[in-house]
Amino acid sequence: MNEAVGRGTVLAGRYRVVQPVTSDLVGSSAWQATDQILDRPVRVRVLESGAVAPALDAARRAALVTDPRLVRVLDVGTHEGVGYVVTEQVSGPSLAELVARGPLAPDQARAIVGEAASALEVARRRGVHHLALRPSVVHVSPDGRVLLSGLALDAALRGEATGDARATTRADTVGLVRLLYTALTGLWPADPRQPWPTGDGPAQAPVHEGSPVPPVDLAPGVPADLDTLCAVTLGPYEDGPHSPGELVRELEPWGEVTPELLDGPPTVLAPPVLEPLVDEPPFVDHDSQDTAPVRVQRQSARAAFDELQAPGANRPGTPPPAAPTRTSAFGGPAAAGAAAAGAAAAGAAAAGAAAADAAGYEAPPAGATTPMPPVGATTPLPPVGATAPMPPAPYGAAPPSPYGQAQPPAAYGQAPPAAYGPVPPAPPQGALHQPAPASFGPSNGYQGGYPPQGPPDEPLDFDGFAVEDVPAPAPARRRFDPTALVLGIVGIVVVIGVIIAFKSLFSSFDPKKPTADESVAPQQTASAPAESAPPAAEPTQAAPPEAGGVPTIATAITIDPSDDDGEHEEDVAKAYDGDPSTFWYTQTYKRDDFAGFKDGVGYAITLAAPANVKTVTLHSNMSGGHVEVRATDATAPTSGPVLASGAFGPETVLTLDPATDTQSLVLWITQLPPAPEGGFRVELTEISLS
Repeated sequence: MNEAVGRGTVLAGRYRVVQPVTSDLVGSSAWQATDQILDRPVRVRVLESGAVAPALDAARRAALVTDPRLVRVLDVGTHEGVGYVVTEQVSGPSLAELVARGPLAPDQARAIVGEAASALEVARRRGVHHLALRPSVVHVSPDGRVLLSGLALDAALRGEATGDARATTRADTVGLVRLLYTALTGLWPADPRQPWPTGDGPAQAPVHEGSPVPPVDLAPGVPADLDTLCAVTLGPYEDGPHSPGELVRELEPWGEVTPELLDGPPTVLAPPVLEPLVDEPPFVDHDSQDTAPVRVQRQSARAAFDELQAPGANRPGTPPPAAPTRTSAFGGPAAAGAAAAGAAAAGAAAAGAAAADAAGYEAPPAGATTPMPPVGATTPLPPVGATAPMPPAPYGAAPPSPYGQAQPPAAYGQAPPAAYGPVPPAPPQGALHQPAPASFGPSNGYQGGYPPQGPPDEPLDFDGFAVEDVPAPAPARRRFDPTALVLGIVGIVVVIGVIIAFKSLFSSFDPKKPTADESVAPQQTASAPAESAPPAAEPTQAAPPEAGGVPTIATAITIDPSDDDGEHEEDVAKAYDGDPSTFWYTQTYKRDDFAGFKDGVGYAITLAAPANVKTVTLHSNMSGGHVEVRATDATAPTSGPVLASGAFGPETVLTLDPATDTQSLVLWITQLPPAPEGGFRVELTEISLS
C-alpha cells in the first residue's frame, strides 16, 4: 500500500478516501471514497507500480466511451507523484462471487455475458478494448444491471501489448466466452498466455488436449448452442466469433437478469421441458416462481376465434353446419309445426299421418327410405299455376319438410339457422314452389348436401328437377402491391443522390480542371488569323520535374512516446487539407509539460517527393508553447539538429537554418499552449511548406 494515499486523504481537494476495498490488480489498490463537491460515493484506484503513465492515458481514452453498462471514469490525476483514477461506485456482487455459490442458470449466463459483449462492442467502435477480462470485473447491481469495470486501464497497467485491431478484438471476444464458460460451470478456463490471478475466485477448469473440457461435461443441462460456442471458441483453432458484435448475435435473444436468482441458492440445471399446446395457458404462481425463464403463453387458434366471434358464426377454414335433421314424412303444416316445437314422437307421428291423409299421400313405414331415382332421370316442372308436390328426399336421408315449415340451409359464409323459427307466410295461390338449391358435399369441393347424380359433363339433376350447370366461383383478383415499385424508385433516387454528392465533393480535387488563365488562352489563340499562326512544332515529351521543387505534404502521422496509437490519429490529415475550419489537436493536459507523462508529442510529415524546404508556416488556434522542426522521420523523431523553433500563434513562420533537402520533417512539440476553456493543448489548423 502506498503511503501517499490512505484513510482520510483528500485527492485533488475533492475526493476523500474512506476505506480500502478488494482488488486483484497487481500494482494498484482500490478505495471507497466520497466526492465532497457532489456528495456522492465514488471508487478510487491508486496506481502504485507498473506502467502508470500508459494506464492513466488509457483511463482517459476509456472516459470517452459512454455506455450504461461500462463503469464511468470520472477523473484522472496524480497526487504526490502517485497516479489515481476516479470511477463511479460499483455495487453488487461480481461474477466470481456469484459462481462461488454454484453455476448460474443458462438464461442468466446468456444475459450477463450478452450485456457485457454489447458494452465492449460500443467501446470497440471507439477504438478502446479491455484485454483484461476476468470474473472480478463483471458485476451485477441489485436492480439487475450488468456493469463492466477496468476498460483499457487494467491491461495498460500490466503492460499488455495492444497489437493490431483484429488481434485485440479477437482477444476481447475470447475473454467474453471464458466468462460465459465460468458462468455455466463455475470454473475459470485460464489462458496460459495471460495468467491473471484469480485469488479467491473460481477454480481452474480441467483441460483435455490443451483445451478446456466442454461445459456440458461439467454441468449437465447446458444448452447445445452455448456448449458448442464455448468448445469451438476456446478450442485449438481460431474458430467462433471474432468480435463482441458477432458474439452478441450468437447469444441473442436473452431476457433480463433476475436479481432474486443471484441472491438465491445454487441453480440445479435440468433439460428444458416443453409445455403442451393448450387452449388456455396454465396458471403460474409468479410470487413463488418469479425466477423461472420467461415463456410465451400459447393459445390455440380455436380458442382465439371463440373469443373474437359470436356463438354460431362460421369459423375460417371450417365448413358451415349441416341443415337440421328432419324427422317427419311427407306432411303438411301440422307435422312440421309439431317437429319445430319439439313435440313428443307419438304426437309428431300422428300429426304427420293425418297430414299425409289430407294431402293424398301414403306415409312410408317406419325406418323405410326412399329409393334413389335413376341416374340422369329428370322430372318435368308442373304446369303453370299448379302447386308443385314436394320432391322425394335424397338417397338414405329423411324427406325434407314442406315449404314454410322450416328455414332452408344456410348458404356458405352465412350464419346457420339457430333452430326452427317462426313459420313464414304461405306462398300465393298458383305460385311455383322451387326447392332450395342443394350444395355439394366436402368430398367434391362444395358445402353440405350430397353429390350430384350423373357425370360432371351433363346437366345436374337434383331430386327430379333439371337445373343448369353450377358455375364455378370466379378466382379472386390479386391486388397490385406497390411496395416493391416504391422501394425500387427510392433506391434509384438514393443512388443518384450519392453519385451527385461524390462528384460535388471531389470536383475541387480534379487536377485536369483549367485555371482562369488557361481557359482564356485558347480563346485568344482561336481569334488570331489562320495565316499568321506559326507552323506547329513537333510534339515533344514534357521535361521531368526538377529535384527540389515545391514541397507538398503527402501523408502525416502523430507520435506519442507513451502510446503507439498517437494523439488523435483520426484527425491528422485536417492540418494540411486546405480548410482552416478543421484542425488536428492533442489531448488536453493540466500542465503545459504534458502533466509529466511524456517529454513531448510529434507530428511527422512525409513529402510527395524530396524537396528543398526553407520555411514551415503553422496556423494555430492557440498562442504560446514551443515547437521544434527537425529533418528526420517518425522512427527517430528527436534525432538530428533543430533547424527552427518557436511558439504557436495564428500564423507562425519558422525559417530553417540552413534550408534542407529532405522528404520528411518532424514537428516536435515540447511545450503546450494554454487552451481558452482551461488546460493546455495544441490545435493546428493548417501547415504549409515553401
